[in-house]
Amino acid sequence: MGAWGAKLYENDDALDVKDRFDELRKGKTVEEITKELIDEYSCVMDDVYCAPAFWFALADTQWNLGRLLPEVKEQALAWLDKGGDLAVWQEENPTLAVTREKVLRELHQKLNSPQPPEKKISHHRLYKCEWKIGDVFAYQFNSQYAKENNFYQKYIYFVKVQEVSWYPGHIVPVVYFYKKVDDVLSDITSLSNIDFIPQFYKPIAYENNPRMKKQYLLTLLNTSSRVIPKNQLTFLGNIGNVKRVDNEDSNSYNANWKRFETYMIDNLKAWL
Repeated sequence: MGAWGAKLYENDDALDVKDRFDELRKGKTVEEITKELIDEYSCVMDDVYCAPAFWFALADTQWNLGRLLPEVKEQALAWLDKGGDLAVWQEENPTLAVTREKVLRELHQKLNSPQPPEKKISHHRLYKCEWKIGDVFAYQFNSQYAKENNFYQKYIYFVKVQEVSWYPGHIVPVVYFYKKVDDVLSDITSLSNIDFIPQFYKPIAYENNPRMKKQYLLTLLNTSSRVIPKNQLTFLGNIGNVKRVDNEDSNSYNANWKRFETYMIDNLKAWL
């Protein structure tokens, strides 16, 4: 499980559980979604790290919707009464364990309190990316993580290469990021001879596997235009059809805007 913090939804599995309840807008019931999730995560149900995070996210999401199932509440409280995954955090990251303990204590109180009335579920509106192939943007970092890693207010650049359908029908952009970081915003002409930066895998992966194709494509996931950090984006222009990287891995890595800066800063530090 990919985790970047000790809060309830600061890991990939918890976010996946939360996002899956968006399927209520497509007509699925809470019971159907819950059964599917339990089946999908059955292989980690005995794992002291993954199982608690799964049940905590599932119970919290359902409680927030006013639709907490008794069996889900029972499982979450059982893990909480056993201390959840706190022992793992205390061993691996004592500093964040303090935060995790507070999160679990608050969740225990929450699940034992009356849940709110059932939330009305509105019809699902699918997002369609309005960017054109060849559109180039600059992105300016502004997170606390950027401050801690000396990227604050610096610029990076990307170009839309294609678009793909992402469940349950959102049309999202697939991009290349240029291997360039600036303190001051550059114009589009400065990017003409700049290479693209690989995604996800670190250099050591290719050193250990010389025949492995490099992955350059990054899919920017979102379900609404409201999610896009427009104040941090600057449109630089359109370069038309983008010349694809020779012999690249045709797969793309998925990045969520919610944790984009953490992912991208770590990737840049590995490759620059």
